Amino acid sequence: MAKKAQVTAVVKKTNMYDSIKEVAKNRLIAYGYHGTTFGAIAESLDITTTNIHYHFGSKSKLVEEVVKDYVANASTQHRAIWLDETASLAEKVQNVVKYNYKLYKKFNRGKNSKNPWSLIGRMRLESDVLSDETNAALTSFTQSITEAIVLAVERARDKGQLKADTPLEDLAFLLINLVDSSSVFAQDAGNFERLEQFFNAFSHVVLSVYTIETAGENPHQEVLEP
Repeated sequence: MAKKAQVTAVVKKTNMYDSIKEVAKNRLIAYGYHGTTFGAIAESLDITTTNIHYHFGSKSKLVEEVVKDYVANASTQHRAIWLDETASLAEKVQNVVKYNYKLYKKFNRGKNSKNPWSLIGRMRLESDVLSDETNAALTSFTQSITEAIVLAVERARDKGQLKADTPLEDLAFLLINLVDSSSVFAQDAGNFERLEQFFNAFSHVVLSVYTIETAGENPHQEVLEP
């Protein structure tokens, strides 16, 4: 019985640890660093602020852990998209749109609302109040997608999906910046629909000039409402 009670206590501790991070993540996205307080998190979970201090110590440490986890997951998702051997570059661009839309839907209805939806984009706007470790984690996202996109472009060339005169470095540069600034662009534009149009315009005006399309490929597929 004593061993079972110890296991239950560990599970509860782990669940609370993860629950605090989940609430903190959602508040950081919605309200930013200054709008995320131990008091607000504690109220959401019906716990005390002492409990949060016990798990994380300080707000800076909590934010650091939340951002690191978020960046690690986002980097993994993007690498899976860009290193997918079965998809063309045009399809990968559309898969990024679909991935971003899943994130967007968690904080917005339809495509025309403009609530923040990316922790990376939101925290970059408040980099001056973040720890060095947290800012380093945000920077690592750019490094991760840079490596993945450069490799994706090179693989597309090697597979004969790109024309011989394709400026590979320029194409990769545009893709990297398009992906890296997605959330900020959507926020500035006021809705997700504008971001989707921007991705489609890139595929139509830039990507289609250099890619060799295969039969049945539709590089401008719209993300439909479920």
